[in-house]
Amino acid sequence: MDQYPERSGHYKLTEEWSVELPSEFKCRIEDEDLVLWQQGMTIWCSVWGIEPEETREEALAWMEEEQAEDAFDVSKTDQNDVLLYRYRLLEETNDYRVASLYCFAFSHSSYIQLGIYLDEETRFEDAQRICESIRFVNHQTMH
Repeated sequence: MDQYPERSGHYKLTEEWSVELPSEFKCRIEDEDLVLWQQGMTIWCSVWGIEPEETREEALAWMEEEQAEDAFDVSKTDQNDVLLYRYRLLEETNDYRVASLYCFAFSHSSYIQLGIYLDEETRFEDAQRICESIRFVNHQTMH
């Protein structure tokens, strides 16, 4: 029996964040991060809080300042009350063959990072769709 559960379709990453997985991914927790993987693609998922006095735009501005110098294909959108920021990066970890996709989604109270590592460029469209499928469900009442 496989020790790692498999997930597909609508998948709740946390109580507030979810994504759509186009096919079966195995999942585990490693170093306090959620790791989803299948042949050719690995997704590392981390979630952080945003200070009450900080706006999502301020959190995004900090992230933009910290982004790697070699980042390319940078984009920013605001959809469904979530700021979505992403870029690609060629990294040593995958022998500079295929650029990873980093995706950040900012709500009013937290943000999530997906680091999506690909073995082949043909998987980029799947990675992009996963990134674009990130949704935030607010369980708090805004005052």
